Parts: sequence; structure tokens; C-alpha cells
Amino acid sequence: MKMSKLGYFSEFLLFPPLVFLAMLIAFRNPFQLQPIVWVIGYGSGLIGWTLIEYLLHRILFHHAPILSQIHARHHESPRELIGTPAWASLLLGLMAIGGPSWKILGFDLGTAVITGIVTGYLWYVFVHYAIHHWRPHRNSYFYRVWRRHVLHHHQSQNSNFGVTTGVWDHIFGTTIERVIQND
Repeated sequence: MKMSKLGYFSEFLLFPPLVFLAMLIAFRNPFQLQPIVWVIGYGSGLIGWTLIEYLLHRILFHHAPILSQIHARHHESPRELIGTPAWASLLLGLMAIGGPSWKILGFDLGTAVITGIVTGYLWYVFVHYAIHHWRPHRNSYFYRVWRRHVLHHHQSQNSNFGVTTGVWDHIFGTTIERVIQND
């Protein structure tokens, strides 16, 4: 779905206060987690997000009926702000990640993991925008992710599904590294 800039970035207005509120509730618990356990949970969520990102892009965005049609529009017009509304991301995230995390890990540790996942998701939204709207400096992180993503868009839509990292593409054998002329 085509969105305004406010709609596209509204997750940056919606998610941080909700995560902050959940963290306040988690840390008010008299039996709160040790800081190192919270950091490990948060880091696990960040790493977990990169796998979720890869799987969403590879499986749902390229093969699920409605999502693949929206994603195809993105491939046709990569500079357009095409995405999922924040309310839909929030509901899907709560049902698919929030509820199960809290049930399996408990509220405190589950909140740490969810905070890592949400941080990773917001980084993904920012990086994906930057890839399509900025011209990054050579040899920077943004340049490397831009090159990898350009190959996904223009060389092979069956490869380079990771946006923020190429680790899962390497693990699952979906990496391509062809030379881009005149970059």
C-alpha cells in the first residue's frame, strides 16, 4: 500500500512508547531480571529479528498472495513509500511475536526479547528507506547494504533477501555478488 512519509514512518512514533511502557512494567516487578539477562534477551531479539526479516522477505513478500502483490509494486516502483500500515504491523507483531514470547518466556524476559526485535524492525525500516532514497558513501555500511539490495531488485529476486545483513543469505545459500557497473 502506498503511504505518506508520516504513514511510512509512523511506526517510529507508535512502537518506541509502547516498548518503553512494557519495559517500565517489566522493571517494576520486584523480581525483575538481572541486567545481564535483560541484555542477553535484548541481543537475542536483535539477532532473531534478522532471521525474521530474511524469512518474511523470502517467503511472505515473494510468495504469499496479498503480500507478494504489494511487494511486487515495491519492486516496480522502489522509490515509492509502499509498506504495511503501523496498526497492521502492531497487531501482527503482537499476535505472532508478542503473545508467544510473553507466554513462553514470561513478561519480563519476553519484553526484553520483543524490545530487541522491535529495535531490529525499526532499523530495518530506516535502512530500507535509506537504500532507496539516499546515495551512500563508498565503503560504508549503507553502501554495502545498498549494493546487496540493488542486486536483489535488478539481478535476481530469488537472492539477497536480507536487508540489514547478508548473514542469512550466506547461511541459506541465497547470496549473489555480481558486479554492478557504474555504481
